[in-house]
Amino acid sequence: MLQGRTGHRGRSAGWRVLAPLAAALVLAGGSAPARAYDAVDQTFFLGFKQGSRLSEQVYKLGIGSYELSGGGNVDFRRWYGQRWTDMRADFMTQLSKGAGILWGVSTGEWGQKYRIAPGFRVGVILQTEPTPTSSIGISFTTILGGRLREKSCVADYGDIGGVQEVNCRLAASTLQPAETLKYLVNMKPPDRHWVGLRYQARF
Repeated sequence: MLQGRTGHRGRSAGWRVLAPLAAALVLAGGSAPARAYDAVDQTFFLGFKQGSRLSEQVYKLGIGSYELSGGGNVDFRRWYGQRWTDMRADFMTQLSKGAGILWGVSTGEWGQKYRIAPGFRVGVILQTEPTPTSSIGISFTTILGGRLREKSCVADYGDIGGVQEVNCRLAASTLQPAETLKYLVNMKPPDRHWVGLRYQARF
């Protein structure tokens, strides 16, 4: 019989990066209250997205099943079915004509046997106009937090092995229960670092 095992939830580092953002706004010039007001006035909504690369990974984990010794069937989808899909909103705070701060927040995602932590995306966008009819822009962002962690199960192997902690997906494999724990997913967002370059010419 497989039972759930509750893991410890760590604090996401993503929520502790607002201080550098505020500092950047103050250093851009002016007093803190004035710059804070300007930051709100110069903040623009860029987009909203539901789902992520890690959400896709969770969907793949949910493909499969196996049969228990008592004849019952275990469908992975019940463990990795999304109770809430990760959602992210992105914004830009303009500091000057040629510079801005990119930032966004994600809600995270969870199911019975996994959790994607909330995340914070932060970065910079710079733009210059080498000629009156052209512009070059470069931007880069990074994601803090947002890690995917898979939870384990507790399985009863009877007289053969007793009750042991095991990777839920590999409980019926030929691996020793302790060996299966090495394959629990612990993954950072694959797209956590992003760099973009844009050239635009007007005719």
